[in-house]
Amino acid sequence: MLRKIIFFAVLFLLLTFAVSFCPVVTQWDRSLILFVQNHLSFLPSWLPMLPDCILYMVMIIIPLLGFGIYFIKKRLWKDLIILYSVPLITFLLNCILKPLIHRARPPFEFQITNIHPDSFSYVSSHSLVTICLWGMVIFYLNKYCKNRILKILLISVSVLWILFVGLSRVWIGVHNPTDVLGAYLLGVTLLCVYIKFV
Repeated sequence: MLRKIIFFAVLFLLLTFAVSFCPVVTQWDRSLILFVQNHLSFLPSWLPMLPDCILYMVMIIIPLLGFGIYFIKKRLWKDLIILYSVPLITFLLNCILKPLIHRARPPFEFQITNIHPDSFSYVSSHSLVTICLWGMVIFYLNKYCKNRILKILLISVSVLWILFVGLSRVWIGVHNPTDVLGAYLLGVTLLCVYIKFV
């Protein structure tokens, strides 16, 4: 597990360096945003907005509430603290990374929504919170869920939600693809740290 932590951390640092110092990365990002938007333009415009509305908060509350009740009933205090620390740690990391990297959002003409965030872009906070929280859901489902069919169903929903949130950030043009990729790499690194040490 330590090798995985180092591997994903190095990948994240390399991507962060590329995003910060290689303008061609931003050019590729712009092309990818247009590619995604053009190829998904046949779908309803409200679809990529789902992670920006009440559903995003619901998808944070559901695992915190569901596993919280389970952990309290089973007196699994360590697991409860770990799970509830995930949103806090990801929030703090975003507060540190975004001003430090100082990467601008994609231009307004790329944004297909009336939401124009004024914060910095790297990394995607939606993607980071989602992969960390729902990654822990996958971990706990593997650890505690005895019903095989239910486990497969819930893990599939978790993976699809993680991927959809990342895609939606690019689709509506509020994040570069590398913002999402950076969030995923950092998220996987954090998950490996949680699983090994915590």
